[in-house]
Amino acid sequence: MNKTISLDFRFRKSNKDTAIFAENFLQDLGKCLNRFKMDATLLEKNSLTTDSFVLIFLSEQDFDDKQFVSESIALADAPSTLLININPLKTLERGFPLHKYKLFRFWEEIKETGEVRLFRRNSSENNAHYWERITDITIAIAEKYSTSKELKKGKIFLAQTDNSQASDRDNLSRDLTEMEYEVLPDRLLSLDFNECTEQVEQYLTGCCLIIHPISLVYSKYFSDKQISLIEHQCTLSSKFITSDKHLNIKRIIWIPSDFEISDEENQIFVEKIQRDLDQSNNTMVLKVTLEELKKIYRKILSGEEVSIGENNLPDIYVVADNDDKKINEKLVSSESGSGMAVKTNYKGITYNQHLKYLANSQVVVINYTSENEPWFTMKVNDIFKSKGMNSSKPFKKVILVKENKDLNTSAFESRFSEIHICSLEELKLNLAVKNN
Repeated sequence: MNKTISLDFRFRKSNKDTAIFAENFLQDLGKCLNRFKMDATLLEKNSLTTDSFVLIFLSEQDFDDKQFVSESIALADAPSTLLININPLKTLERGFPLHKYKLFRFWEEIKETGEVRLFRRNSSENNAHYWERITDITIAIAEKYSTSKELKKGKIFLAQTDNSQASDRDNLSRDLTEMEYEVLPDRLLSLDFNECTEQVEQYLTGCCLIIHPISLVYSKYFSDKQISLIEHQCTLSSKFITSDKHLNIKRIIWIPSDFEISDEENQIFVEKIQRDLDQSNNTMVLKVTLEELKKIYRKILSGEEVSIGENNLPDIYVVADNDDKKINEKLVSSESGSGMAVKTNYKGITYNQHLKYLANSQVVVINYTSENEPWFTMKVNDIFKSKGMNSSKPFKKVILVKENKDLNTSAFESRFSEIHICSLEELKLNLAVKNN
């Protein structure tokens, strides 16, 4: 016999779009609940019980109704309140406590363009995302009524990121939940810096793995602080794992492999992570696909040793500020058949791999195509720190290739064996190195 679940739907009936969405939602949620041997029934007005689930449907337009907003805020702290957000909310400065709710977004922001896609039933493009969210909500309800009450394998801190990465985070959270781990934070973090700090420190306690997705753009989160939420969480987790009690906890900094971070502030932040000894402790900085990330953390959680390095280290290493594979292949095409192993940094390598490539290579080429002084400075410093002052294997050539003479490299040009000013399509570069 199916268990009956009491649901209380709260939405503005005058908002026709929300009313239609809620009506379809109830039918679809009912179908999913049936698969878990549960039936849904709607409560009469003012008949809410402690065993009921309250589903609040919220859109940007609903902030015009002060009474509806006030009634919704009053239910924020109830453990069985779920907030169904059907389109982007742009008015959170009004003080709506979004971080207090168990939140399910039915939209996403495309990271490359900032375009917003709505998850709706029968939408050819986003229908699958709609049903994923319905299933997530069904599982959240079913867990409360589960008779087995199985213990989770452990807690994992999956850091909050920005809207453009919300779908990736949801994907990871879903995967880790299916592996029977508790994923935290399970609510948005507070916009208040001190309250957020307390939340993160509490969520980190008892975690066996920490994962930080890095977004494409560095965006300020706190109105009174010049810091992003992503950096704040990284700083707090770094302090957490460097304490004596937590030295065995692994941490992953994940940069999606399709990201080419052009935002200068974000570049500086990522470089800081890679260089700061405290930030690198027990930490892997990975630039890989989402599926590759899953494979890596599954190995970590199973207790396997994870080696991110490669055995076939290069003789020639090309460090490029763009990911145009064809152009970079032209740069090293003259080496075909020479027996010299060539690697580039544009295939999604980790920072540790980058340093290993530098330490092993005989020739390093910097391919500098557009003005980006912080990137260029960091890469030059990497080269000249990688082997140390007393290396028995010094570089035989360090080459700078820049596409136009106006790129300012004068402070470092004395460090290069060769400097070429031309497009790579025109470049005739002899990288051959004779062994002494």
